[in-house]
Amino acid sequence: MKKIIVACILGISVLSFIVAKQFLFKAEVNNENLGPTLAEVRNVKNELRYKHATGFFWADAAQSQKLFNGSEVFTGPSSEALLEMRNKDIIHVPAETLLRISENRQAGTLALNLERGSLQVEGKGQGKPLSVRVGNSDLVLKADAPFGLFAKKDASGQLTLSMASGSLTLESGGQTKTLGTGEALSISDPTAAEEGAASGAAGGGSEVSGGGSGDIKVAPESEVKKAPPALQMTEVVKEKLVLLEPAPKKVLYGQGIEFFRWKSADGRRLTLQISRTADFLTETRAEDVSEMKEAVIPKDLGTGEYYWRVVETTDGVPHFSETRTFRIERLGRAMIGQPVLTFKERGKWTLNVPVQDAKPGEKFHMQVGKNKGFEQIFDEYEGPQPLRSFLDMSGEYSIRVRKAYGNNLYSDWSDPAKLIVRPPLSAPILSKTDEKIGSSGLSEMTLTWNPVPYAVDYLVQIADGPKFSRILKNVVVEKAPYELKHNESVPGYMRLVARSVEGEYSPASEVYQVKGVIKGPAIEKKEVLPPVFEQAGSTPQFHLVWTHREAAKRYRVELSRDPKLAGSQMLDTENVEIFHPVSEEGWYYFRVWPVVDESKLFGLPTPILAVSYGKPGPLITPKPMTPKKNEVFLIPRGVPVSIKFTWSESPENEWYVLQMSQDQNFATNTEIKVEAQEYILKKPMKNGQWYYRVRGRNKYQASAWSDTGVFYFGVSQ
Repeated sequence: MKKIIVACILGISVLSFIVAKQFLFKAEVNNENLGPTLAEVRNVKNELRYKHATGFFWADAAQSQKLFNGSEVFTGPSSEALLEMRNKDIIHVPAETLLRISENRQAGTLALNLERGSLQVEGKGQGKPLSVRVGNSDLVLKADAPFGLFAKKDASGQLTLSMASGSLTLESGGQTKTLGTGEALSISDPTAAEEGAASGAAGGGSEVSGGGSGDIKVAPESEVKKAPPALQMTEVVKEKLVLLEPAPKKVLYGQGIEFFRWKSADGRRLTLQISRTADFLTETRAEDVSEMKEAVIPKDLGTGEYYWRVVETTDGVPHFSETRTFRIERLGRAMIGQPVLTFKERGKWTLNVPVQDAKPGEKFHMQVGKNKGFEQIFDEYEGPQPLRSFLDMSGEYSIRVRKAYGNNLYSDWSDPAKLIVRPPLSAPILSKTDEKIGSSGLSEMTLTWNPVPYAVDYLVQIADGPKFSRILKNVVVEKAPYELKHNESVPGYMRLVARSVEGEYSPASEVYQVKGVIKGPAIEKKEVLPPVFEQAGSTPQFHLVWTHREAAKRYRVELSRDPKLAGSQMLDTENVEIFHPVSEEGWYYFRVWPVVDESKLFGLPTPILAVSYGKPGPLITPKPMTPKKNEVFLIPRGVPVSIKFTWSESPENEWYVLQMSQDQNFATNTEIKVEAQEYILKKPMKNGQWYYRVRGRNKYQASAWSDTGVFYFGVSQ
């Protein structure tokens, strides 16, 4: 009874596949009742139909259509589709293929129930593995890395697996088998084959259900299902396809004809596949190369990386070679930008040549020629950027660049670029007017010179020596003429240097000597001194003291009673101090000139200064304070004398004169110079009455005598 039911179900499935186009209306299905999504349609070409486990009619599938446990899909003639599984594996479903997707929750896999046709699995090597349903058993596909697998089921239910890339481990009922690239297996379920033979024309092939929840149950619930026996795995022996050319990762530049070459046995049906992607699912070319050992690489391939392989097909089952890659590059001309000159030193330049859109690691061949035809090569370079050259000759250059691909392979030359290297700056021709002292007290001269080609400005330099090892003044000037003013205190040398925008300095112009400027000395003291007291014929003295100027040989003092120095006297001295007698009261005007070597220096006078003279008033007369009037000093014999004289102070008095006498008229007296406000007499003196008086003194004056004081002195017996 069970076999009859299964046969009926298979008959209905086949009938549905054949007449699917008559059922264009879609059953109303609530996706929320179908459980989690197992797969999703990513791409459809022409016709793809689907049916969920709870539906009866087939519906048109479009991109993003979700598939659930028990969902079936089939492709029509000249059709294909891509499905993305929950674990991100990609399933390519070619034309006239019927596939059922289910979930084996107990095994933790997504089961692919291939009813008829073929499919291609591009596994990612991650997530839960897929399994393929064979008869009553699941064959689990395990991989740790990406892989490519082709699967085909024939009318008898036998499944053939062929590895396109990578490595895969197959597990079922304790059996383990590893498949590598180019290997194939034929897999069958003996029990399913026996049941198919017993059922006759009922449909044969593998069981529709995947064995997980959601599978369609065709047997009574009370019937206990027996454990399936081990699958029969038979290696499909094929001679290995060997790829010869191009070598792995070879770069082709389109220079002449290039070939694909391989090694295989004669009489095979071979297909050459070229693709932009490693899974050969998109942008793929296929060419029948049966009975051939080579094929021309198409000239119309664009630049970039390609994958290629050779596939032998027997009874609809492909047998794959390894997959190799090659790259197409076009030897287009390099495009250079504007060459850049960088100044290095006088007459020497560094040339930098940029290449447009250059990629890291690319190499180039650059030539620098002295003529348009590059018959005379001045310099050349081959290697990665930067492309540089060293130029030490002025003139016109031509520059071109081409890509270097190694093995003496080059692209076409770029369009040449022109470059002019200017000659070095020439020395300016300098002339000047005579030096003179201007109204501002500075040395002045006018400089003129010829414009120097390629110069942007000029430097006027003054140094203390002809070698210009120490520059005292450095003035930037844009153009001639220029009024040079300076007050350097030492004689020096002057020259002109041109400067370019790159910072090149020309040779110097002719060197001229320039004079130093010596200013008048600083005045430390200025005065008119009164006549010296008690010096016969003494007159007032004009007195000056000033600082020394090192370059001065001597000094000249210009003295006048006129503010503008009209009718002035010239007084020469080799010292820094001068005295000169004058006779009148009032203002005296003067200035001091340093006398210098006029061939090397300008000597400038001090400003006109003034000092006044007036006869000084009398000194203040001091007043005696001790001894008091008629004071008596009686000193026992043998006791030291000590008589203290004091008087009032006056700031104009520099010292004092004390006179003592026993004569009231001071005809005979003793005179003592005292530089203080008091004096203590300690010498013995005659007994009797004594007179004393005091007056103030300085170098030029004496005050009147003070009042006369009287005291008595005696020594007791």
